[in-house]
Amino acid sequence: MQNTTPTSTSIVRPKWAYIGLALIASTFFIACTGNPVTPVNTTDPAAVENKDQKNQQVTESLAAPVAEPEIETDLSPEVLFRLMLAEIAGQRGQLNVAVSQYLEAARLSGDPKVIERATRIAVYARDNASALEASKMWVEIYPDSIEANQVAAAMNVRTGNIPQAQIHLENVINLSEKVNGDKNHNIFMLITSLLSKEKDKKSVLLLMEQLVETRQDNPQALYAYSQLALLVGDLDKAKEATDKVIKLSPKWSDAYILSSNILYRQGNKAQALTELQQAIDRSPDNAVIRDYYARRLVDEKRYKEAREQFQAVIELQPNNPDSKYALALLSLQTNELDEASELFKELVEAGKRINESSYYLGQIAEQQNNTETAIQWYKVISSGEYLVDAQVRIALIEAKQGQVELARQRLHAIQADTAKIEQRLLLAEGEILREVGQHQEAFDLYSEGLARMQDNISILYARALTAEKIERIDVTFSDLQKIIKIEPKNAQALNALGYTMVDRSDRIKEGLGYIQKAYKINPDDAATMDSLGWAHYRMGNYDEAVKYLRMALDKLPDAEIAAHLGEVLWVMGDQEMAKDVWDNALRATPSHKLLNDVVKRFTK
Repeated sequence: MQNTTPTSTSIVRPKWAYIGLALIASTFFIACTGNPVTPVNTTDPAAVENKDQKNQQVTESLAAPVAEPEIETDLSPEVLFRLMLAEIAGQRGQLNVAVSQYLEAARLSGDPKVIERATRIAVYARDNASALEASKMWVEIYPDSIEANQVAAAMNVRTGNIPQAQIHLENVINLSEKVNGDKNHNIFMLITSLLSKEKDKKSVLLLMEQLVETRQDNPQALYAYSQLALLVGDLDKAKEATDKVIKLSPKWSDAYILSSNILYRQGNKAQALTELQQAIDRSPDNAVIRDYYARRLVDEKRYKEAREQFQAVIELQPNNPDSKYALALLSLQTNELDEASELFKELVEAGKRINESSYYLGQIAEQQNNTETAIQWYKVISSGEYLVDAQVRIALIEAKQGQVELARQRLHAIQADTAKIEQRLLLAEGEILREVGQHQEAFDLYSEGLARMQDNISILYARALTAEKIERIDVTFSDLQKIIKIEPKNAQALNALGYTMVDRSDRIKEGLGYIQKAYKINPDDAATMDSLGWAHYRMGNYDEAVKYLRMALDKLPDAEIAAHLGEVLWVMGDQEMAKDVWDNALRATPSHKLLNDVVKRFTK
């Protein structure tokens, strides 16, 4: 809010005095004292009723500036002296001295500007007692000041005087309504943001209940109360309030979204989705709800229904880049490559999400074995978070084309500004070396990386797999065990350790135990199913082996899984079925070394 209170005497304020003002000029001037809770964006229910298709959000500030009455005061020499001491103390970083001197100057002078400054400095210094006293003086001088009542309310909440805080918050609401009238949309969410920071959750929720008790026909008030109840964990009260909001404003998108969030927190996912579908049935042109519903459907892996909702959103809002991007990603995930490619290209042509779309277009081109097109798309990316990954993909393509040194030079030319980028580049270079069979060089590279980035899970895992290729099974075991010690529920490491024990040692029973732990954590993982099947095969449990290997192959058509299943079937005497499994896999991956080795071992 702009400063409108008058002053009769100019006070010299050096730069430091305004730093506090800048830092505390957020919700109720106390955001610097804790992690702020970002309010959910809200829309005006009345506006939604008339023009919901535009989905415009209200962005009015808490209140427009109000000219406060001028109060003429003279600053005595003692007051000026204390102000000078306060300024000097502030310059030296002695905030406690600055606060005490400003507060005493405020007491002596009664000057509005001095009182306001004393309040702001006390809040910035987190001196709640002094800020409370100063804010009281501010309200006494300007009882109709929204800003003064805001600060007074905040300080009373902070010091535990809930009844007095309620008085000031009632003043804030009433004064804001006078100023903004029907446009007073954000005041209750700002109050929720204030109260959510306090430790005594029960008291602040009770305070909010009292504020909305006489406003049961105000959907904004009830929505804000529901949001606070959700934040403090009272889900039943949150849902009850949201239901009232929906009855008052049946076309308000945010109300349905909040209700869905509450139901998800309660564990009622099915009801949450049902309510969203019902909301769409009532308002089929509401793109906001459709988009949110689609994302929830993706979370539940109901991809076909999610696709339909995203497509409906795009029909309603053809220029909505976020929904188009989400549908493109969904199409990519479900292997609808042509649709994904078309959507990503539309985004690039529209100048939206160019880097992300170009990156995924490059990946699609790679999947379609069009490497030159892939490189062209990757080269579109010249900055941003996708730049490194794009250069890595180009390097990997170059390596596969036999240009290993060129690929490594490309990676070395990238500046590793962060540890994350350094890790990414090292793993990529290691992958290149492994792809061309230089396993010892890759092992050495990973070891050098671990000397700089100790206990790095990704590098440990890469070295463990590489160690197996150079017959350093001891390192494979030790690296994987180290990962599990750091992350006991790392299913990938548990499965890899178990499989290696089963396949490369006589510790089969111990290995099965690790695999079973991994399977319990991630029961849908095809690699873990394959490991379970292989462990049972090694233990002579052929029926169990076939069961898990078939499950794995159904989940993921993979040459190694097919090799395992075929071997078990052959040993069980079903050679024809084994040949069918191998033949199908060979048609898809004719040059797979392990698969070819297994087939030759049993058929020749």
